[in-house]
Amino acid sequence: MIRVVEIGDPLLKKKSQNVTKFDPNLKSLISSMIDYGKSVSNCIGLAACQAGKLMRVSVINIDGDWEAIINPKILYKSGDMSTEWEGCMSLKDGNLFGKVKRSKSVIVEYYDEYGKRQVVKYEGLFSHLIQHEIDHMDGFVFLDRMKDPKNLLTDHEIEAMIGTDKK
Repeated sequence: MIRVVEIGDPLLKKKSQNVTKFDPNLKSLISSMIDYGKSVSNCIGLAACQAGKLMRVSVINIDGDWEAIINPKILYKSGDMSTEWEGCMSLKDGNLFGKVKRSKSVIVEYYDEYGKRQVVKYEGLFSHLIQHEIDHMDGFVFLDRMKDPKNLLTDHEIEAMIGTDKK
């Protein structure tokens, strides 16, 4: 099982390297990352650097389907911005969230785990998710994008604030 690198570890501030081999080791890493993501109820994405590997690899959960994103490049960012609550598995097991402003939509070129080139448009939450994961690959965490990183809330505090707490 993967041990997630926590914020404060210098590894999270380093730039990840492009993947050059689409081999069984890569597939094993991706599989382990997806297994971890599935085992944690609040995980929708994980970058390889969070698993201790400085590789431009991430796994993301799009509507229940996990997929690998390898060597991503943002080809287009919309000028329209949105602010969403973001969390990170490297910060208190993904249980602290902050508001981050990012492009509402992006077009991203990447390779899947088989080395096949993909070009995908992401919007809304998924646009935030892919930008968050690419930030990890570039040595940034969502706290770096917040206006005031002291304004973090737990999921229960957010639910109570917006009136959806079902306790």
